[in-house]
Amino acid sequence: MKKIFSLIILLIFAQTLYAAGATPLKLVSEKLIKEAKVENKKSIKLKNEWRDTNKLIKKSMKAHANKDYENSILFAEQALNQAKMSIEQHNKQKDNVRFLDE
Repeated sequence: MKKIFSLIILLIFAQTLYAAGATPLKLVSEKLIKEAKVENKKSIKLKNEWRDTNKLIKKSMKAHANKDYENSILFAEQALNQAKMSIEQHNKQKDNVRFLDE
């Protein structure tokens, strides 16, 4: 019985140590916002920025400033995804004629 009890205590202690080592949401939010900005700048240079990407980055920064890190991460992930997809779209369509660029 003592062995089972000590094993349970050990598992609980190990879980708290593992949870303490997790990356804080604030740092994750900052990293994702930074990545989204970099990718969006690349898409701007390619003249293929999507409409909502910059709006999502601004929402993410506002949520981060209000310490709402979960929503900040959500918006930053969406912005990063849109920026990457706009670059992918450009790469797939770069050999086609684009009438607006002429």
